[in-house]
Amino acid sequence: MFLRLDRLYSLFVMPLFLPNLHAVDRWQDLKTMVNHVIPLREDGKINIPASIKHIKLDIGLSYSAPMSQQWLIREDDLCVFGFEPNPASVTSILQGATKREEYHGDPLETKFIGNNFFLIPCALGLSSNPCIKFFVTGNDHGCSSIYFPQSFPIESIIEVPIFSLASFFDLFPFDTHPVIDYIKIDAQGADLDIVKSAGDYLKERVIYVTLEAENTEYKNTTNSQEDIDTYMISIGFLPHTSPHTSDPTYYNPRYADYSKEHAVQIYQKD
Repeated sequence: MFLRLDRLYSLFVMPLFLPNLHAVDRWQDLKTMVNHVIPLREDGKINIPASIKHIKLDIGLSYSAPMSQQWLIREDDLCVFGFEPNPASVTSILQGATKREEYHGDPLETKFIGNNFFLIPCALGLSSNPCIKFFVTGNDHGCSSIYFPQSFPIESIIEVPIFSLASFFDLFPFDTHPVIDYIKIDAQGADLDIVKSAGDYLKERVIYVTLEAENTEYKNTTNSQEDIDTYMISIGFLPHTSPHTSDPTYYNPRYADYSKEHAVQIYQKD
């Protein structure tokens, strides 16, 4: 619908393998990055077709974006924005990932890329810098992080672009698509940072959020279950128990009527 797979690869994956300075220069502007993935309107907002009725964000895709795959095979009128900073994982997804372990979820089918799924190759968080160190772990199945791994071997240290989640929401067309159904975050110790980086958008525009509570495998994180509970409750979300999610999930009660009327679905499994 929007951008051919080979064009996505040439625009995003190849530059990320260039020296770090080149990557930083190229991706300082999130608006430019997003515009290469999905067209923007004249007012600078993302152009989402009227046929799309539901929006989800998949933050931390690993090598195959299995959660996005599960969402997209269930909902025909869904648009997913995926965020992944690891260049190797971006390459894997765009080229069509193959399941590496039997217990892993099914990889994202490439037919969705550029149609209902849009991959933005950056980290999200609270950093005020345009780029951040990223620790790539050996035989990575989703363990790489902007935080130093304490239990996983480090294969390399690279720099990746980083933006706040609020910066993405600044580009989002809330005039035509007023609500984000669901955000799933699995960012290896950075989950709470990402939520905080959304500012007021989270409590005003998002119905459900799932985060991974991880505070021991990476140095200097503040991402424990207690930390997450305290913050999410402080901004008006309630803990939510669902048979369809494995990690801590929270619900925005201001959207109680909306979620019933619009058949909002959530799904996240380890």
